[in-house]
Amino acid sequence: MGKKIEFFKTFVKDRDVASVIPTSPRCVKKVCTNIDFSKDFTLVEYGPGNGAFTHYLIENMSPNSRLILIEANQNFVSALKDSIDDPRVEIHNVLAGNVESVLSDELIGNVDYVLSGIPFSFLEWDRKIEVLQATKKILKDDGKFLAYQTSGHLKKPVMEVFGNFETDFEPLNIPPYFIYKIHKNGH
Repeated sequence: MGKKIEFFKTFVKDRDVASVIPTSPRCVKKVCTNIDFSKDFTLVEYGPGNGAFTHYLIENMSPNSRLILIEANQNFVSALKDSIDDPRVEIHNVLAGNVESVLSDELIGNVDYVLSGIPFSFLEWDRKIEVLQATKKILKDDGKFLAYQTSGHLKKPVMEVFGNFETDFEPLNIPPYFIYKIHKNGH
């Protein structure tokens, strides 16, 4: 219960936090069906918050996979650093639009997945485009951008940058989420 209370306090203080409560395990599993856990991969997660997705990813990814967490909120960064001790995981306190600044040169253009829970509805248009362009740049040619959002507001900027998307819906999460699957190369 303590983690939920801390999450709520952070939500109240930081308007860039997407939801009052962490994502449900059901929604986490549904989004993660788009990830091939049988292979080694590099995944960048934007806005891991309290780690609902992060801990699921760590439990299911291979020993040679890498998870790079991009979190703008210092309270969440501190909590993640306190709760994660895994050599496959890196934690960076930067904005998603600045992801390239913390990735090594060999990773830019070689990331398999980007997973995002950041609330794009709260971002100005230019910042949405900046984050999406940075995402496209770091993904490998057959990479996927996976996002879970509270509305369909991401469709227009995603079409401008990527030119494609598929959506699913998870009505049993609070709040209900649209789940986006976007391919770097538009297929």
